[in-house]
Amino acid sequence: MDLNKVQVAALRLMQSDARFLYTLVDIHKNAENITSNYIMMCQPYIGIFVDGAEQWCKKVGLVPPSFTAEEKVYYTALRQGHKLFEKKYLDYSKMLNEKFKESDKYYYDKRTTIEKILGYYNVGTDLCNGEFCGNTIICALHTPIKTIGNEQVGNMIKGMSVIAGKLSAYLGCTENLPYKYNDCLNVTYKDFHFYKDCPLKLRTSLGFELFTILCIVNYVTVFIEKYFIEEIPQKFKFAYLQYYYLCDFIKEFSVANNIGIGLNSSLKNRGIRNCLAHYGLGQFLSEDDVIEDDVLKGLTYKAFGMDYNSTKEHLFEYLRELTEQIKYVIF
Repeated sequence: MDLNKVQVAALRLMQSDARFLYTLVDIHKNAENITSNYIMMCQPYIGIFVDGAEQWCKKVGLVPPSFTAEEKVYYTALRQGHKLFEKKYLDYSKMLNEKFKESDKYYYDKRTTIEKILGYYNVGTDLCNGEFCGNTIICALHTPIKTIGNEQVGNMIKGMSVIAGKLSAYLGCTENLPYKYNDCLNVTYKDFHFYKDCPLKLRTSLGFELFTILCIVNYVTVFIEKYFIEEIPQKFKFAYLQYYYLCDFIKEFSVANNIGIGLNSSLKNRGIRNCLAHYGLGQFLSEDDVIEDDVLKGLTYKAFGMDYNSTKEHLFEYLRELTEQIKYVIF
């Protein structure tokens, strides 16, 4: 099968995502200084790769490993997790707080004698160099199967991950070594009892809603950015997909709660968002636009007239400005 220049660029980005997935497995097997839910926080992005790559291969005439009906439903739903902030604020608030209450009830009902006296944990959090980069309620929202109280969830996700490995091997990622990562960082977890014993000064549902936004953004701008040593496409891709939806969401959130937080939306561009979420570069780039040695194959030049590093610097600056505003309100 002969691919044109734009299709080859899309294939290279898919291979990079496959290599990233391969690296997550290597981290799980070999890294020594990481004890967090980093894989569960990454589930929506894994869904984007698996679902998107399978569809792309079929469109260009390749024959990727076949999905079962169950796998197809699972990965179609899994990729939707990255669209949490596409929802209306009230829908986001309802989903998040219902999942929090489910967790609280589960851990309240299974309290030990000591926990009845000293208090129990209902939310687990992930930290990278002291910054919150995830929590168990987000992980539960991201995953299209029940996770809270489900002792079989690990085996279920492992079973569903087999097709991801097959697809990665089909795309050729096994020929590459894993991306370099910094196992010297302090990546750990800490459990809390929200709201009785937690790090927030704003101990309300609003505080937890903001805390969750912080965790999702920090997962990329802190954990992915610092833990992975090389300048890999996933740093921009994961950050941009969150940024794209947050631009409108933060406006609605701020008005609904009468709080003065904002996000610079000057980089919002539907064309590049679609390329990052679906690999359909041909709808956005011409063959003349492709820059083969660029991290994102010329996407930032086409969308913003800026090189990759300059665009990423602006993107991360805007997201960090948002997280600083959130931290000021909740801590």
